[in-house]
Amino acid sequence: MSKPPAVFYVHAALFDCDGTLVNSTGAISEFWKDFGSTRPHVDADEIINTSHGCRTFDVIAKWSPDDAIVKQVTEWEGSIPDTFGHHARAIPGAVELVARFDLLSKTATENKHQRWAIITSGTLPLATKWLKLLNIQKPEIFITAEKVTKGKPDPEGYRSARDKLGYGASHKKIVVFEDAPAGITAGKDAGAMIVGICSTYSPEKVLKSGADIVVSDLTSFEVESYNKETDEFKVIVKDYHYASEEYIQ
Repeated sequence: MSKPPAVFYVHAALFDCDGTLVNSTGAISEFWKDFGSTRPHVDADEIINTSHGCRTFDVIAKWSPDDAIVKQVTEWEGSIPDTFGHHARAIPGAVELVARFDLLSKTATENKHQRWAIITSGTLPLATKWLKLLNIQKPEIFITAEKVTKGKPDPEGYRSARDKLGYGASHKKIVVFEDAPAGITAGKDAGAMIVGICSTYSPEKVLKSGADIVVSDLTSFEVESYNKETDEFKVIVKDYHYASEEYIQ
């Protein structure tokens, strides 16, 4: 028996990057293995298993403080797509979903402003290269590791994006697309509903972290329409592992 679709209405959409738009797990893992190969005090496997969704600088500061130099870390991270990018792939459906939000923002809304943003723990050089790989144009609101004082799980980045998009008020409906527990926590604490993508963790882990809708990827999402009177997008999800009862039609 097929599941009924999940439906939600939002003013804007906020996307993580690694694990949400691009499956970079393989590339990031190779980077940590390479980093740890010359540093006996660094447990690359432990970093790979526990740090997804966190800023690279914060992870290096914890495991190898002597290497925690902002300029150096930024250069290392920015080189990941060049060195290990062949391990990365687009999350199925991600490019199309972003394009749909972008198109409706530019053609259906009153002010034609973008109603989506990217908030990533990656640095600007890293995130920019991933978007280029995916052929996604950088959004107007593009919050990277350098633009926050506290990384995920702190909600600073997502709150900042809400404010910049003009939907900072608590009654405004925002959806955050995330894959990592740290990012899910950040989105929740920023007052958003969460779509959790199982690109890195199991459905059970993503659900336990606080996701409202849990999916394998973004292929079953349809941004059906935009309502000018309510300033809301109607989003339909046809295939999911779990969806909160409030979103089941």
